[in-house]
Amino acid sequence: MLGRIAIDLTKDGNHTRRLDTTLRLAKTHEAEVVGVYPRPESTEYLRGGNLMPPEVSSMVSSHLAEERMQMHELFQKRTQEVGVKATWREPQGFAEEVLAIHARYCDLLVMSQSEKQTSSMRSSPAETVITTAGRPVLMVPFIGEINPIGKRILFCWDRGRRAARALADAGPILRQAKDLVVLTIDENRELAKKQDLHDDDFNAYCASRGYPQPKFIRQISNHINIGTIILNGATDQGCDMVVMGAYNRSRTREWVLGGTSKTLLDSMTVPILFSH
Repeated sequence: MLGRIAIDLTKDGNHTRRLDTTLRLAKTHEAEVVGVYPRPESTEYLRGGNLMPPEVSSMVSSHLAEERMQMHELFQKRTQEVGVKATWREPQGFAEEVLAIHARYCDLLVMSQSEKQTSSMRSSPAETVITTAGRPVLMVPFIGEINPIGKRILFCWDRGRRAARALADAGPILRQAKDLVVLTIDENRELAKKQDLHDDDFNAYCASRGYPQPKFIRQISNHINIGTIILNGATDQGCDMVVMGAYNRSRTREWVLGGTSKTLLDSMTVPILFSH
């Protein structure tokens, strides 16, 4: 069971969907919800090396205070309605830094897909948090219906370190799941044979952890983007959630060459739990 779930409470176009998803998950696991509302430092209002004029700075401060109050009231109202234990935090600092820090005191952090595709070379806050928090990050898509998640899970398995980490990090959710679909892409069966690995090894691990009996799906990419294959697999198998390791290559190579993690952050259709 999840004990503490942190959520990014930045007010944006997806905060309501993010909160609803978090509260459903918290109710299922009887978990405490830690609402993290990042408060920007004054240095974040530098423009061209100069501070904002005092009158502009005052307007911005007033707007942020009102926004913070609205989010606090919404958080209190919704957590009380659902009946979950809740804690409100408003740390000062850059969002990616304070979210990563608070995530380390929780089992999971919930964030959202951006409204815009991550096309620039600059890392998004979500990407930075995923790779620095040391905790799994559940990303909520910007589109689609808000449904209960974690009942039928698609897990991406490549025998790599990050995938193994994801399999363990998602343990509390996997133990509550009814179905587990294991997707492998371009699997090297000959290498597995040389290494004396068997599907029964994965089955035995899942059984020892109280996970559902895995159903294996094997795909050949044939030069199709891996992220697209994962999203199609989730749809074809009727999965409500994807679990996977993130950024097997360096982030720079992901951005320049176009990698699986980037594709999924841009195009996700179901919530995805990323583990790094």
